[in-house]
Amino acid sequence: MIHMRPLVLGLAAVAAISLSGCGNADRELGYKDVEIDEYKRQISELEEQLYKKNAGEVKVAMDGKKTTTGNIQNAVGGDFDVSERPVEVVMSIESEVLFKAGSATLSGQAKASLNKAVAVIKERFPNHDVKVVGHTDDQKISRSKGTWNDNWDLSAGRAREVLLYLESRGIPAKQLGLAGYGDQRPVVPNANAESRQKNRRVEIVVVPTAK
Repeated sequence: MIHMRPLVLGLAAVAAISLSGCGNADRELGYKDVEIDEYKRQISELEEQLYKKNAGEVKVAMDGKKTTTGNIQNAVGGDFDVSERPVEVVMSIESEVLFKAGSATLSGQAKASLNKAVAVIKERFPNHDVKVVGHTDDQKISRSKGTWNDNWDLSAGRAREVLLYLESRGIPAKQLGLAGYGDQRPVVPNANAESRQKNRRVEIVVVPTAK
């Protein structure tokens, strides 16, 4: 018993130190959470400032002008290819502008470009439906196979990310929808790297709301 006492005291001391360490660790985690929340707040403020800047540029570009594909193209910029189908206005943007390869996380450049599309929709098509459509090339999923099952999955995931960003910038959820067509609707044959890049795209399709 005499020889065990120092061991018991040693264990108690270790326990006290461990508990103290846990308390410090908890405080450290608490500080980190506060820092993360502050960074998120700052990012949100910066994104709001960026949107207002981009929306202002669109307003200047469209002010007093008719709603034509040419004028929309000028307003949203060269990242988009603007065209018309019967009763539809299509703003198509290559995936490389929006995402890294195999990713569905929007880049900073992506948000600046999408802000202009949002501003055009709010300015000229406030009561229209907006469908976000994702497309890929014909290459099978390889590097990001753990994330996406196939090209349909990737195209739909990217369309969803764009849709959520449009909603975050004030397009009503009830006006939004999405589709992912994978590699099934190429704009050109997937003959080489350049043509496959054209086929990897996201389309923002503006259509009159069904009565």
